[in-house]
Amino acid sequence: MRIDHVDGLDLDEPQVEIRGNELRSLAYLHAGLCYLYGQVSRAEDQVRQRLPADKRFSLYGNAPQLAGIDQGLLACAFHWYAVTACNYVRMVGWLAHDGQPSEALAYVKRVIPQVYEWRNKVGAHFALVDPNKEDTAADLAASVMFPIAFDDDAFWTGIFQLTVRQGGQTSTSRQDMRWSLTHTHDELISRYWPGIPASSPPPSDATITLVVAPGEQK
Repeated sequence: MRIDHVDGLDLDEPQVEIRGNELRSLAYLHAGLCYLYGQVSRAEDQVRQRLPADKRFSLYGNAPQLAGIDQGLLACAFHWYAVTACNYVRMVGWLAHDGQPSEALAYVKRVIPQVYEWRNKVGAHFALVDPNKEDTAADLAASVMFPIAFDDDAFWTGIFQLTVRQGGQTSTSRQDMRWSLTHTHDELISRYWPGIPASSPPPSDATITLVVAPGEQK
């Protein structure tokens, strides 16, 4: 069973038989990732339809082109996706390297480095409430700034650099956490799920939506 089509990582039949719980975990994480991808993709499509095709735009906050987009849920989608994607990729690394935690960690850092760093500083917990010795004052402040902006063709996080002057010292926030949910998912498709539809339809009883347009809610 191939679990990574880019690196050519496989599980043999005996491994597949004894790793049923782990593989089931990957299956439901994949379903969640696809759902979030579908939701954010629809929001991006709506914004792109409002923009001239021959120009590049960076949009944030109350930009009129973002009207009707539930930016709170959009930000949460990035939180959920980062945590879920790191769990998925790290589990693949663990399976592929005979259950070695250090190898699994190295693998996730290599496959989705920006998502992993953002997950650690924002998505799983804000650096502000759980800092480490490497975090600067700017890193701590940036961790709780609203994280999402539309840039060129997609929503991105980690696109701003914050400078803070405190106690006579100046620091700038780290710049290795810029990532797009939809671009990341597209890259993961070729690695893990080639031939499988990029997004799954929302369940029939779903109540969460990222796009709220007048007259569409019932």
